[in-house]
This record gives sequence, C-alpha cells and structure tokens, in this order.
Amino acid sequence: MIKMIKKLTGIALVLALAMAIGGGTDKASGSVADPAKQQAIQDTAAKEKAIMDDFSALLKKQTVTIPEIITFIDSNLTAVSSENAAAMLSGLEQIQKERLSQFQDKFAGEQVQQVVAKGFRQGISDSYLHTVQDKTVKDLLLEVKNSGFKVETAEGMFFPVIDYSAYKKYCSAMPQDIAAYIDIMAVESDKTPVKDAGLMISWTEILKRASDQERFIKEFGNSAKVEDVQELLKRYTVFALYGANNTPLFSYEDNQMTAEAKQAYLSASFTATNGNFSKVMSDYLSVLKKNDYKLTTEVQEYRNKASQEFR
Repeated sequence: MIKMIKKLTGIALVLALAMAIGGGTDKASGSVADPAKQQAIQDTAAKEKAIMDDFSALLKKQTVTIPEIITFIDSNLTAVSSENAAAMLSGLEQIQKERLSQFQDKFAGEQVQQVVAKGFRQGISDSYLHTVQDKTVKDLLLEVKNSGFKVETAEGMFFPVIDYSAYKKYCSAMPQDIAAYIDIMAVESDKTPVKDAGLMISWTEILKRASDQERFIKEFGNSAKVEDVQELLKRYTVFALYGANNTPLFSYEDNQMTAEAKQAYLSASFTATNGNFSKVMSDYLSVLKKNDYKLTTEVQEYRNKASQEFR
C-alpha cells in the first residue's frame, strides 16, 4: 500500500513538472509562458507530494488511529489528484480491514453483547448512545462509529463491519472505477444479502447486484478493485445457483424451483457476452427449462460444476 501511494504521488509530480517545463513556450506564438503560472504549477505539485508523503508516514505509525486517518483524508482530499485521493481511500480501507478482527474481538465479550442487546436497533445513533449507561461499552461504540464501522447482528450476536456508505462522501473526488466500487460495497454494507443462513434480499435483488458486479468487471478490468469485485461476484453466483440453507432455490419438499425465484429468473436478461455470470445463468436457465424447473440430477450436476469453475 505504501509503495502504491509513493508511485502514484511520483507520477502525479512528474506529470505536473512536465506540464510546467513543456509550458515554458507558447507553441502558437513562441512566447515564454507566464513565470507566475509556471511557479504555481510547481508549487501545486510540491504541495501534493508533501501531502502524500505525510499520509504515507501516518500509515506507518504503529499508534495511528483510524479516526486520525479519516481526519487527514477529510482535510486533504481536495488538494490532491483523483488518483492520489483513491490511494488515500485505499489506505483507509486496508487499515480498517486489518483492524476489523480486533474490534470484533472486543465485541465478543458477554458484557458488550448484553449491553448492546438491550437497546440496539439499526445504528449507532446519538440517541441510542445516550441510552447506553455502561461507559466501557459506550466508549467502544463511539470508537467503532468514529472508525468508519457499523454494527451488524446475526444469530443473536452483535459485531462490527466496515460501513461503506460512509465512503460515499468521497465519490466525487474519486476516479470512475473507485466511485463505482464504493457504490457496490455500500449496497452490501447497507443491506447484507444473507443472515442466519437465510437470504435477506429478494431473488430479483440477488440478480441485480450480481449484474452490477459483472458490469464493473467488464468496464473496469484494470481497476485495482477488480479482484475484490470478482470475489464478491463468486459469492453471488452461489446465491443465484443455490440460494441459502434457510432460503433454498428449490423447495425441500418437492424439489420445485420456488415461484418467486422462477419469476425473477425468467424476467431477467442474461446476455452471455456480458460476462461469466450471465453465461452461467443463461445456461442454467436452459437446463432448468429442460427439467421443468425441478432439482434433478442434471440440474444438480450443472450448478455444482458451474460454481466450482466460475471465475
């Protein structure tokens, strides 16, 4: 991550200096460019390099807190290029991923679980925090909130996850691929697809999210985030092929495809040239139709093979 930030900063500085040097002469008139304008370009490049150097140093600090990183980004985002803005956001995301397990461990204690269970509903709002009397738990919840996490619950347990909706305020400063990535991840953190072994979103939404992810992969194949989206799409491919334990694609009683899923799948448009997911689903529908939308050996073999081979 530090190397990537330095590389992006170096590129931005070289480009700025090249513009300054190349702009020394007006090609149309042959006149010398305004020295003040040339100096301004150099000053801007130097300022941006200093900001990114400071950000790299901040990430290296063993004692740095996530709120410190967020504050730095908020204060400096508009003073750097979109590429360096993306590098800073990527640095924040990486630190959040690295420290997520530490926060989850803090939530594992019985005291935290009991206190949170009493009044928690959807988010760590100021009104909710006001009701928390246990100072230790209250401080932990504040730290979680200020570090860009949100609290989720599953199987009776509460735990923090990255709140990607908090990234949306940065979208306007990001390259197109990173803004699109934020949109995809915000959808995931706003409404988790599976909880307690059951689907929490409709079959139509499963297919829509998968199609959005596939579109990202096709449009931004060289993005630094393409592998993350590919991994997410693998998960959604399994949902589309199988459903979940408590929300199966086929009824446990008669092996028939559920009516809601069948309607959603037949209403969707799968063009094989869009990507592997569309190809898998197009072929899946052909196999399903052949088997009267019932889970047969042929259907089972197809989806097993497809899920194993999907890339």
